[in-house]
Amino acid sequence: MEVALILILFLSNAFGLDCLYNRRYKTTGALLILNMCLTVALAYQFGQMQNIMYVLLAAVGIIVVVLIVRYILLKKKKEGNIIDTEYIEEKEDDV
Repeated sequence: MEVALILILFLSNAFGLDCLYNRRYKTTGALLILNMCLTVALAYQFGQMQNIMYVLLAAVGIIVVVLIVRYILLKKKKEGNIIDTEYIEEKEDDV
C-alpha cells in the first residue's frame, strides 16, 4: 500500500510537471491537489517508510549498474573503432 502511494505520488508529480510545461494549468492544479492528498495519506502510513526506501535504493542501484554497463560498452566500442582505423591505415601503407 505504501509503495503504491509513493509510486502514484511520483507519477502525479511527473504528470504535473509535464502539464505545467505544456501549459495545461487546470490539469496541473488538479494534480497538485492530488499530490497534497497523497502526501497526507502517506503520512498515515509512515511506519512503512523503511520498506519504501529499500525499493527506492534497489531502483537506484539498478540504474547505476545499467549506466556503468552502458559506459563500459561504449568505451569498448570506441576502442574497437580506433584499432580498426589503425589496422586500415597500416594496410594502406603496405600497398
